[in-house]
Amino acid sequence: MFSRLGPKTIPVLCGGLLVGSQFFNNPYSDVTNNLQTSRHANCDESKVEEGLTTKKMYFYRAPVGNMVAKTERNVLLTLPQSRTLGKDVAKLLHLPPGGLTVSKFKDGETSVKVDASVRGKDVFVLSSTTTNDSIIETLLTISTLRRASAKSICAIIPYYGYGRLDMKRKREPIAAADIAMMLESMGVDSVILMDIHNDSVAGFFNLDIPVDNLETGPVAAAFFNEQLEGDENVVVVAPHEGQVNRASDFRKRFQQLAGLEVPMVFVSKTRQRPGELIPCKELIGDVRGKTCIIVDDIVDSGTTLTDNVRLLKEKGAKRVYAYATHGLFTGEGGGKGLEKDMSGLEYLLVTNTVYHRKEELGGKIKQLSVAPLLAEAIARTVAKRSISGILNVED
Repeated sequence: MFSRLGPKTIPVLCGGLLVGSQFFNNPYSDVTNNLQTSRHANCDESKVEEGLTTKKMYFYRAPVGNMVAKTERNVLLTLPQSRTLGKDVAKLLHLPPGGLTVSKFKDGETSVKVDASVRGKDVFVLSSTTTNDSIIETLLTISTLRRASAKSICAIIPYYGYGRLDMKRKREPIAAADIAMMLESMGVDSVILMDIHNDSVAGFFNLDIPVDNLETGPVAAAFFNEQLEGDENVVVVAPHEGQVNRASDFRKRFQQLAGLEVPMVFVSKTRQRPGELIPCKELIGDVRGKTCIIVDDIVDSGTTLTDNVRLLKEKGAKRVYAYATHGLFTGEGGGKGLEKDMSGLEYLLVTNTVYHRKEELGGKIKQLSVAPLLAEAIARTVAKRSISGILNVED
């Protein structure tokens, strides 16, 4: 029923990047060979179906070494909000996706059924919690697996819902912490997140539950390095004070890859006057004649993005690009609705942590696939290797 795959039959996974059409000896072959594989999975590992990838390999991975796990021990389950992304991750790991049925009862309550035995197995549950329904589905799936005697349960949450409610406000919940407590109560053993809004979210989980935060900025930096090759006037832009660290990390990776000095500017949302803060938008730095890349973690309604694009163009920017990990597009018309306000933007790059049909995005929004990044994180977890080392840039 199960077949092993030789070390040259899977493309190199490089921190969220799929290497063109080249094939190499896979240092994770021992891992992928020991992940559950079905002859009928119809896997074509040479590409991912959803999203863009880069042309070259940039990120180094240490060899895994010999694995002793049995082929049947590891299971990947994907919930509806991440079904397409899950299929691409499963292809890269030669895992049969699915094995989980999620539906609704007539009264609207959620039904979850795991289709095969998971007793004694290490289970990875992939789901972005973008809606209240998806949160309930994730919680019930983890509970089901725990009651079904799974050995371990790792929740992979590309987009962590309620992550922006991460601090105490007057008579409001700290919802990011509440979601963490719910996951713990259901029996999760470990958690993998992607570009959480605030690093404090990882601290909301108990000490005995490891939390890894995968950063997608280096992947986007590699993409823009290829797209803007030869442009020596690139400037990285933080859209507000809260994103300076994220933009700085992006800038560091871009500089390493491009081999040139890249300045950074930021947009201040407030102006200090004696005794008061005045809401405004003020650009700190010079962008005249420059190619700007705005770096953010979330695009929701798109208001901040469009305001910043307008400001940069007014200050003399030659071209403006934007990158955000999570594209929610909750405004009227979704992604397409943003286009009428993005005349000064070349394009917006987002990842596929949040699912959107291509026709919903319009012509100025591009999606970068994070499937290889997640696949490699799973491989390293199985091999008990460091996840934080995935995105080390190879000089």
